[in-house]
Amino acid sequence: MDDIDMLLSMVENPTRRRILEAIVREPHYPLQLSKELGISQQAVMKNLSLMEQNGLVVSYRETSKIGPMRTLYVPNTEFTLLIDMHNCMFTTRLISSGKPEGDETEVDGSEQALERLREIDSELDEMDRKRAELLRERNTVVSWLTGKIQETEDYEERKALYNKLDGMTGRADPSKEMEKEV
Repeated sequence: MDDIDMLLSMVENPTRRRILEAIVREPHYPLQLSKELGISQQAVMKNLSLMEQNGLVVSYRETSKIGPMRTLYVPNTEFTLLIDMHNCMFTTRLISSGKPEGDETEVDGSEQALERLREIDSELDEMDRKRAELLRERNTVVSWLTGKIQETEDYEERKALYNKLDGMTGRADPSKEMEKEV
């Protein structure tokens, strides 16, 4: 799964996000999700079907101890979605880690596992803080540069400077991309 537009359309829906929040913890069947989330089973089925068609979840059948076979749903992928909107910068990135697999970290018990999770979460928080700090600094530099560009009187020179800045900030000029394809 690497189509960012499809992924955004899947996770923009609050019901689908709630379903995903439930099934990342453990497999769920539609009636169970309906009761847990307080929505109709029809709505659950509609959203699960759409997510399965788009590769976000997969289903499997399992024998029930108290009734007919059940269809359970589980995530089919893992990913991180980053969206940046700042001065002279709009980027979307999908970082995929593929299909979930077995645990690679060895722990000796619940307390050790919980401590390791705290350490990992702390490191992730620090990375987020550092990223935010770098983005603030980047915005300061871009603001200074755009101010200097705007002081330039010659339009063609300003346009060339903006194109150079766009190349540095990851913003591609769509008209140039179209020219390359033709």
